[in-house]
Amino acid sequence: MFSVLQIFHNGKIAIFELSGFERIFRWFWLFGPFFLLIERTPADVWLSTIALVFLCRSLLNRDFSWLKYFWVRTMFLFWGVCFLSAAFSPSPLYALGESAAWLRFPLFAIATVFWLGNDKRLLTLMLFSTVFALLTMCAILASEIFIEGLKPRLSWPYDDLVPGNYLAKVGLPIVVFAVAIFLSFKGLRSFMAGVLTLVVLVMTLLTGERINFLLILCSCLLTIFVWEQSNRKRAVYGIALCFVLAAIVLPFPALFDRFVLAFYDQLPTKIDSPYFKAMAPAWLIFKQFPLLGIGPGNFRYLCSDLISNASNLECYNHPHNFYLQILAETGIVGFWAMVLFIGSIIGSCVRAGMGQGSVLYALAWIVPFAFFWPIRSSADFFGQWNNIFLWTGLSLALAVSQLKLTFKS
Repeated sequence: MFSVLQIFHNGKIAIFELSGFERIFRWFWLFGPFFLLIERTPADVWLSTIALVFLCRSLLNRDFSWLKYFWVRTMFLFWGVCFLSAAFSPSPLYALGESAAWLRFPLFAIATVFWLGNDKRLLTLMLFSTVFALLTMCAILASEIFIEGLKPRLSWPYDDLVPGNYLAKVGLPIVVFAVAIFLSFKGLRSFMAGVLTLVVLVMTLLTGERINFLLILCSCLLTIFVWEQSNRKRAVYGIALCFVLAAIVLPFPALFDRFVLAFYDQLPTKIDSPYFKAMAPAWLIFKQFPLLGIGPGNFRYLCSDLISNASNLECYNHPHNFYLQILAETGIVGFWAMVLFIGSIIGSCVRAGMGQGSVLYALAWIVPFAFFWPIRSSADFFGQWNNIFLWTGLSLALAVSQLKLTFKS
């Protein structure tokens, strides 16, 4: 308890060392995980405001030192390719708008890394703010189950089927660090970290969102494998975690059917699988527009016309895989620019963690690695909700790793 109070005390000192303008925006940033609990528009206003103010601040101060970092440069390279693809697309105006709007998400991460979260005391405070927001979300979902009963999909507090997206993406850095703390310490700290991990994991399961649940579960297992040095303990912790989850799923036939039977049935390994039918159109479109694709965001509007001869396939707003979507919408040029961009983010986090015994520095790379795992089903790469959640979690991992690279002491 003393160490937690000390963290809040240090954070308060760090905030009051700042000028009025800077202080206001630190508070605004720190309450962000709670803005994300309200609705899509307040969440987007929070993120976009930070991105825009950071850009204006950089222009006023003539400070663009953040451009020297490789992952930032590759982001602008990918963004430039998106604009090029949009300009030559069958529907350029919409694609140009999608490309321009997408920039606010990585700009928010850059603002977090090089401005708002560049003080370790404040970054630690933001991690704790995210913990409290995650627990608030879990309490809201528990209330939904208590009042309305367990349903195939939970929707509170949004009236939309995305609460698991919040838990899995905003909460992923917290879960990864909590697992490592559970493995590293004994006593109260270890117990609290273990409880936090289980609560978030189980509540993500109960939301009914399979991919987000797998994102959290596989990240936990990977953290155990990377951080725990004993093979015997790795096996024990992994089996214990799976046993706890099985004990929750097996008594409920609906959960078992959704997370085991239906999930296996829908794997994109056969042509009648719904995921195969959703993903395959992207490949057919890529073969028609291999160089620059059909433009960012245009899949939802052009898919039906471009695959009209493939009656066995289905068109959705996106093909449910980042890499297939980028191939279809920005072609092979955009695909390799995206791979370079994502690879540079993961590489930056890995480089920060090399030879480190610190939980934060050593494991930050797991967050972007999990978010951009190539064979998983994913939401719209340029979509609003997905990017708000994803870049909020990703920005924390990048801030941790960049803090290490910038201030090696």
